[in-house]
Amino acid sequence: SASRRQNNAQHVSVACFVDREGERTNGRVEKAPVDWSPEDKVRQDANSFRRKLWLLRKRGIKGVEVRNLLVTLVVVVWMINYMRSPLKFKLPREETFPKIDSETYTVQIMTYRRPTTLIQTITYLMQAPSMEKVIVIWNDVDTPVADTDLPRVLQAWPKPVDIVVSRRNDVTARWKWNQRCTTEAVFNIDDDAYINVDAIESAFKVWKHYPDRLVGLYNRAIFLDEATNSWEYALRPTKAKHATKVFGMVIGKTWFAGKTIMKAALESGNPRYKQLQNFLHDPDHERKGCDDIAWNMFLHSEGFPKPVSLTGLPVFGVGQPGVTGYNVSSDQDAKGWLQYRKRCVDELMAIFGATEPPLPEGLLHTVPLKFPSVKYWLRYHRDMRLVKQLLNTM
Repeated sequence: SASRRQNNAQHVSVACFVDREGERTNGRVEKAPVDWSPEDKVRQDANSFRRKLWLLRKRGIKGVEVRNLLVTLVVVVWMINYMRSPLKFKLPREETFPKIDSETYTVQIMTYRRPTTLIQTITYLMQAPSMEKVIVIWNDVDTPVADTDLPRVLQAWPKPVDIVVSRRNDVTARWKWNQRCTTEAVFNIDDDAYINVDAIESAFKVWKHYPDRLVGLYNRAIFLDEATNSWEYALRPTKAKHATKVFGMVIGKTWFAGKTIMKAALESGNPRYKQLQNFLHDPDHERKGCDDIAWNMFLHSEGFPKPVSLTGLPVFGVGQPGVTGYNVSSDQDAKGWLQYRKRCVDELMAIFGATEPPLPEGLLHTVPLKFPSVKYWLRYHRDMRLVKQLLNTM
């Protein structure tokens, strides 16, 4: 009947739309040959779902359409989780390295004048099942530990916490292997950063497959801007994928590293290590925010293989979502932060005597994590409520 044909035409119109990679020709969609990555596939499915939702809103939603919409939603969420399964991806190795069957890791936190957020960070990290202990590098040499709330809550934590008081505010202290560490893996995290413990456990599993590499949870790119013939720093590496020259790195907010990498700074006779220390602590120029770029360059110069980056995690801060450490500068003045990092790259290249950034060439290999942003956001607020409840009972 005419009404049935009209309904069928409506259902067909829901499914017929042009992909972002396709072109409509003679009423048909002809897709250009594209090498789809897992992230592109997930993005395509999400765009398809949003398009269907828009069409339903435009025509009005009926009962059968609500059912179809819910089924589509379930399928899209399942596909996102499947495509982001961390261990489904096998990254190419630059050299053979046996998998490590380590069951625990040590958390390392370098802190400076943030005792409250430090306590909150350690409190939620205590939920991590594979964490053996926490080592705090106390860089606030002007404030004794006894003058904070740390001694009061130290005994209440279920896992041991060792506090190492530094002689000076040395940002390279987290590059080095600490003798109090009893595990093969070290998980470094900022004193005000929030990473869900399930995500940390997934990152630990990835590190066990690639213990010879630095495994970071956030990656960045440095690329050549041909228009200005200068090196630019990209917060989103995908913006640099079409550049002729691209170099990848992981930032210092969170990463896993093995004993071999952590001992490189201690055992290295490279005089550039001392140069990097002097550069980062120059009293006339504030450059402490360059320490992660310097460490990536140092490891690359020492011959370590290309790092691995995990993707799919939003940046949350303890108590303040999206505001952590030097990211405060990037949130308030994104252009100023990019210029700051760009100066870091230029000045560090001069120290290494290089015309190109001494970093791994090309974008880093990425492993998607199985955590959609909405679910992660809800877990963040749940964990922050739990932290407040625990601290109130201490």
